Amino acid sequence: MGEETTQLFDSYGRPLRHLRISVTGRCNFNCFFCHAEGYTAPPNKDLELSLEEFRVVAEAAKRVGFIDYKLTGGEPLIRDDIGEIVDIFASVGGRVSITTNGSFLVKRLKVLDPGKLDHINVSLNSLDREKFKKITGVDVLDKVVEGIRAAYEAGHRIKINFVVLKGLNDNEIEKIVDFASKYAFRLQVIELHPVGRAKGEIFSKHHGVASHVYNVLKNRVVRVRYRSGLHARPILVLDNGFEVELVLPVKNPIFCSRCTRMRLTWDGKLLPCLSWEGDPPVDIREYMRGAQSFEDKVSRVVEAFRKANRFRRPNHMYTLTTKDAPVVVKYTMRLGLPKSNGTLLFVGDSGRSHLEKYLMEWND
Repeated sequence: MGEETTQLFDSYGRPLRHLRISVTGRCNFNCFFCHAEGYTAPPNKDLELSLEEFRVVAEAAKRVGFIDYKLTGGEPLIRDDIGEIVDIFASVGGRVSITTNGSFLVKRLKVLDPGKLDHINVSLNSLDREKFKKITGVDVLDKVVEGIRAAYEAGHRIKINFVVLKGLNDNEIEKIVDFASKYAFRLQVIELHPVGRAKGEIFSKHHGVASHVYNVLKNRVVRVRYRSGLHARPILVLDNGFEVELVLPVKNPIFCSRCTRMRLTWDGKLLPCLSWEGDPPVDIREYMRGAQSFEDKVSRVVEAFRKANRFRRPNHMYTLTTKDAPVVVKYTMRLGLPKSNGTLLFVGDSGRSHLEKYLMEWND
């Protein structure tokens, strides 16, 4: 029945491991810097992927080697069937997690099984009520914090997402660290990305540099380690053992070189990159059209993943200057590809088996 799993690599040697799934475009917040998962189509509940379509996607994703499924939005907990969507992706193995604004956590906890969710990411960009309202457009900070605590008490592992906004919340870094460490939550401090609403003036006004975070915490940092897989993210280890993971995507070739993601929009489009420009290159509904059986649909979506994978490329790359022609700039592959005598070994059929030895590096 074609159930064999085949790991996909892109032409830069990056395996395809993480599928970021927008289950809805709808959201009850109005964050002024929202990147909308890189997709600008106006939300339409009637066009959202159905449970049956998610079953097809989940099986196809397993067959091409995905091991991690992130459910996002919009606000994913708006969907009444979010618990069933979690169940679908949990049933094919791998890790399942949700990124939410937290405002519906109390309402949805009864359908979110801690045994099926690896963790819940909650976007919490300020602990100050007025700043929170300015950032999100809604006055529900207390409700979000209540939801975080309720989810924690229900046995869920919590990860806090904090986007640094210069001139707005960049004086709250220590405060958010103390909040997260008090409950042993994981914490991601995220650089503002010029995508979606955050392009142009908003980015220019509110983008801060990564060194600011380190400078704020430098007296508490005892060492820096790096996540071995996704994006090779730096992790600041503090003197109390608490860890702060930095997500630094802007003009960062290291970040891009270690990207193992693809995105699925709420209406079935595949995006190779958050920074993808133009229309999505692949529509899984187009691939499924006319298919009669579940197996036929799965096989067609496998082909859709394969096609979308061919569009993947790092948004920011390393540059190499050739010895013979210093003015010639060449674009190359991800940091960490096998080298011989200082020369990069480019990906091809002959190098595929060599690359597969390195897969375990990417498994987080």
